[in-house]
Amino acid sequence: MKRKLLFLFCLVLAVPLIPVAAQQTATVKGIVTDAQTGEPLIGVSVVVPGTTHGIATDVDGSYELNNVPEDGSLEFSYLGYETRTVAVGGRTVIDVALDMASDQIEELVVVGYAVQRKRDVLGAVNKVEGAELAQIPVPSAQLALQGRVPGVQVASASGAPGADVSVRVRGVGSINSSNEPLYIIDGIQIEGGLNTVSPNDIEDITVLKDAASTSIYGSRGSNGIVIITTKKGRAGQATVSFNAEAGVQTHGYLTPMVNTADYISIYNEAARNDNAMGGVQRDLIEGSYLDGLADVNHVEELFRVAPLQRYELSVTGGSERTTYAVSGSFFDQDGIIKNSGYKKISFRSNVQSDVKPWLNVGMNVIGSMAETQSIPSSGDGYQNNEGGSAIRYALFRTPAIPTYDADGNYVDLPSAYFGQGIYNTFFGDGYNPIGVINETDRVRNEKAVIAAANMLIKLPLNITSRTVAGVDYMSGRYRQFNQTWGTGGRINNPNSLLVENYDNFNWTFNTVLNWGETFGDHNVSAMAGFEAVRTTTYSMQNTDQNFADDLIFIGKGLDEQRRTSYENQQAFTLASFFGSVNYNYKQKYYAAATVREDGTSRFKGRNRWGTFYSVSGGWNIEQENFMQDVDFIDILKLRAGWGTAGNQNVTAYATEDRYMPNYNSTFGGVVAPGYVQTQIGNENLKWETSSQLNVGIDVEMFRQTFGFSIDYFYKRSDNMLMLQTMPPSSGNAQPAWVSNGSMLNTGIDFEMFYRRNFANAGFEVSVNGGWLKNKVLAINGSVPGGRVDNGVYVTLTEAGYPVGSFYMLVMDGIFQDRMEILTSPSQSSNPDDIQPGDVKFVNQNGDLVIDQNDRVHVGSSIPKFTAGINLSGYWKNFDISCFFQGAFGHKIYMQVAQDIEGFYRAFNVTQNYFDNHWTGPGTSNTQPRASWKAKFNNARVSTRFLYDASYMRLKNLQIGYTIPKTEKIGISRLRVYFAATNLFTITKYPGMDPEMTVSANSASEGDRAAGIDWGTYPIARSFTFGINLTF
Repeated sequence: MKRKLLFLFCLVLAVPLIPVAAQQTATVKGIVTDAQTGEPLIGVSVVVPGTTHGIATDVDGSYELNNVPEDGSLEFSYLGYETRTVAVGGRTVIDVALDMASDQIEELVVVGYAVQRKRDVLGAVNKVEGAELAQIPVPSAQLALQGRVPGVQVASASGAPGADVSVRVRGVGSINSSNEPLYIIDGIQIEGGLNTVSPNDIEDITVLKDAASTSIYGSRGSNGIVIITTKKGRAGQATVSFNAEAGVQTHGYLTPMVNTADYISIYNEAARNDNAMGGVQRDLIEGSYLDGLADVNHVEELFRVAPLQRYELSVTGGSERTTYAVSGSFFDQDGIIKNSGYKKISFRSNVQSDVKPWLNVGMNVIGSMAETQSIPSSGDGYQNNEGGSAIRYALFRTPAIPTYDADGNYVDLPSAYFGQGIYNTFFGDGYNPIGVINETDRVRNEKAVIAAANMLIKLPLNITSRTVAGVDYMSGRYRQFNQTWGTGGRINNPNSLLVENYDNFNWTFNTVLNWGETFGDHNVSAMAGFEAVRTTTYSMQNTDQNFADDLIFIGKGLDEQRRTSYENQQAFTLASFFGSVNYNYKQKYYAAATVREDGTSRFKGRNRWGTFYSVSGGWNIEQENFMQDVDFIDILKLRAGWGTAGNQNVTAYATEDRYMPNYNSTFGGVVAPGYVQTQIGNENLKWETSSQLNVGIDVEMFRQTFGFSIDYFYKRSDNMLMLQTMPPSSGNAQPAWVSNGSMLNTGIDFEMFYRRNFANAGFEVSVNGGWLKNKVLAINGSVPGGRVDNGVYVTLTEAGYPVGSFYMLVMDGIFQDRMEILTSPSQSSNPDDIQPGDVKFVNQNGDLVIDQNDRVHVGSSIPKFTAGINLSGYWKNFDISCFFQGAFGHKIYMQVAQDIEGFYRAFNVTQNYFDNHWTGPGTSNTQPRASWKAKFNNARVSTRFLYDASYMRLKNLQIGYTIPKTEKIGISRLRVYFAATNLFTITKYPGMDPEMTVSANSASEGDRAAGIDWGTYPIARSFTFGINLTF
C-alpha cells in the first residue's frame, strides 16, 4: 500500500513536467553588434526570459547557447544599450544589432536656467541620480550627497537627529559670510537646506562647481549651486510604489573612561605628587573611604538602542497631454541618547499639462512638517548659553557618584550625596548628565512649503519662453524649558523658559527665453532672462523664569527682572538680468559665454549693482578625423572656463546705523530718554567677488566600460565681506561689516568608473575624490576664533594660512628629569612650578621663555583630501552595494580632553591618559604626570590636545533580492533588502566621532571655529530591513 501511494505521489509531481519534457530545444548562436557602428559588443547578456539560463558574448561579440526552446525567445541586454527580446522561431542562427539607450545618447544635465546634453557641458558639473540618494535612511538629501560628488565636503555638526548639515563646494570662500551653496528646487531658489524634500522624491541632483556653470546665477553662485529636480509623472497607466524600511540604531565608538578603582588611584597619585611640593595638603581616599563607592559608566549610561523607520508612497501616471506625480513620506528617528529624536511628514504633488501644442503649464507643491527633540550635546554654553552638554558632563563625572540616590532623586554635587568632607575634594563639582537630558525639554517644530508654477510657451523661430513663479515658506517654533530639579545641584533652580518663533518667506519669479538653431555644421543657442527674488525673515524670542509649577507654565514667571523679549525683522530684494550664448561646430569645437547683472537692496548707490560673467570652451577630440581608427575611445573631451561670481550675504541693513532705546540718563533728578548705537553702518560695502579658472578632461572608453574626469581649479575671492571689530570708543556697537581681504582655494577633483556585464551578473566600481588647499591671501590684521575660555582661543585667521587655522603652543614631549628642566627655556616665573613629568613646549622665537609669543600655526580643520568609493554588483536577482566615504589631512582640537585630562577640576579621566601618563623617567613622552597644581602648564592650549582626524568610513552597505516578476498578484516589482550604515570607521582620532564641522558652541564664529570637539553627539550605526514594492 505504501509503495502505491509513493508511486501516485511521484506521478502527481511529474505531471507539470510533462510539457517541459516534451518541449523541443535547439542550440542557437550568433553575433551581437552595435547598431550604429557595426562593431561587435563584448559581454552582452543573452538569456532565456524568465529563467537564469544564459551566456555572455565573447571578444568577437559571438555567442552559442544550448537548450533554447524553439518556440521561445532570447533577451539581449547590455549596459548603455536598449534591451531587445527576439523570438527564436525555430532558428539556430540569430544575429542582433543593439541600439544605444536614449538616455545614454542624450543624457541631459540641468545647467543654469536650461538643460544641456552631457556631451555639450563645458563646466565642472556632477550629477547624482535619485536612486543613489534613496539608499541611505537619512531625512535630508544633503547627508545622502556625502562622498558622492568630488570637491564637495558634506558633514554634520553632530550625530543628533535633525542636526544641521554643512556643505562646502570647493572649499571656504569667505571668513564671516555664509559658505553654503545656493539650493534650487524645480527652479525656485530656497533659503536653507533640503530638509523639505524627501530623498525618494528626487529625480536627480546636479552640482555646479566652477564659474563657467555658476556665473549665470551671479551673486548667488560663489559657493556653488545645488540643483534638485523632483520626479515627474509619465504618460500611461498609473504606477503605485511603496517603500518601507525599519530597524534599530546603536552607538559606535565611545571614549573609554576609567572605573572607580582607577579613578581613585590616579587622584591619589595626583595628591601624592602635589603634597610632595608642599603647600595645601590633600588627603587620600583609602581605607574605609573606599567602602560602598559606586562604579558607574556615565558615558554608556547615556546611550540606548533606538528605533528608525521610514515609509514612502507614490503614485505616478497620466495621459498623452497631462501627467501627474503624488507622493507622501514619513520618517521617524529616535536618537541614540534618550529624549532626542526627529520626525518628519512630507508630501509632494506635481502636475504637468500640454494645454495646447504650443503651451505647457505645471504646478509643483512640496510640504513638510518636522519635529526635532534635542538635548544639550555640544559645547558648554560659552557662546550660546544652552545650559551645558550632557555628553561633556558624562565624560566629566566621576564613576564613584551614582546617578540616583536611594530615594530615586538625582545626585549632582558630591556634597549633596556624601555630605561635607574628603569626598568633595576628590569628586569634583558634579553635573548629572541623566538629569540634564530628563529635565530639559527642547523641542523645535517647523512647517515648510515650496510651491512653484511653471509655464512653457513655444514661440516662432525656435524660441521658447519659460516662466517660473514660486514661494519658499518656513515657519518654526523652538521651546526650551529647564525644570527645577536636583538636590544641591548646580542646574536646579529656578526653572526657566525660552520660546522663539520665526518665519522665513522667500518668493522667486523668473522668465527665460531660449533659442537654438543649426546652420549646416554650426550649432548656436542663446538664452536671455530676468529674475527677481525677495526674502523676508522674522523672529521673536522671549525668556522668563521662576514659574510656580514645572508642569503648567502659563502666564508670567515670578522673576520680572530676568524677563526678556526680542524681536527682529529683515527683508531684502535681488533683481537680475542675464544671458548666455553657446556655439559648437560639428559637436567638435565649443565656445560659450554668460553675463549677469545683479542689483541688491543690501548695498547702496553705485555699489548696488554687480556684473558677473564667464567664458568657456571645449574640444571633443574623439570627433576628429585622426581619431576614427581609435575605436576604443568613446569620449575624449578637453574643456576650460574662467568666470566670476559674487556674494552679498550680509545682514539686510549692514549699511545703516542702528540704535536701541531705553538707555536713559538722569539730569537734575529728571530722567531723560536715551539711545545707544548698536551698529555702525558702512555705506561703502560692495560685492564680494569670486573669480575661478577651471580646466578639465573627460574620457570614456570600451563602450563606456571605463571612464574618468579630472578637473583643476583656481578660485580666488576678493573684497571679502567681513566683520570688523570696533574700537572701544564706538561704545556698545557690534562689529561692522567691511569689504576687506582675499582668499584662495586651489585643488583637483576627479572621478572614475569601471563596469562590466556578464551573463546574469555584473559589477561597477566608482571612485571620486578631491584635493583642496585653502589660504587667506590678505586680511586687515588677524581674527582669533574658537574661544575655549575667557580670552582664550585655539584658531587664528590671518594672511598666509587657511581659514580657522589652529594656532597654539607645540608640545615637545615630557620633562623626564630636573636637569632637562634646568637646561630648557623657562616655562614659568616660578621654577618650582615645573616638575619632571610636566609638558615641555617648543620655544619658537628663541627668547628662552615659553609664553603666548611661541604659538604657531599647526594645521587646519579643512580636509586636504576627500573621497568616496562605491562598489556595486548583481548576480541573477541578488544585488549588493558598499559605499565608503572619507576625509584626510585635517585636524580636530579635542577641547573636552583639555578639561578631563588637564586636571582643571576633579573630573574623570580617559583610559588613554590613565594607561599612558608619566609615572617616572622614561615611562611616557606623550601624557604628563597626574597633578592639580600643574594644570596651568599641562593644560595649556597646545598640540597635546590636537589630533589627526583623518578617517575612512563604511557609510552604507546594502544587500537586496528582487523577486521574479509575477502577473498573477499584480506586482511588477518586489525587492527586499538589508542595509547598514556607519558600520565601521578607521581613524586615529581618540574622540567619539572624527566627522565634525562647527559645533553649536562655536556657531557664531562659523568656519573660523570649525573642528573643535566639546563633547559632540556621535553618529549612529543603523541596521534596517526594507521593501520596495511597485504595482
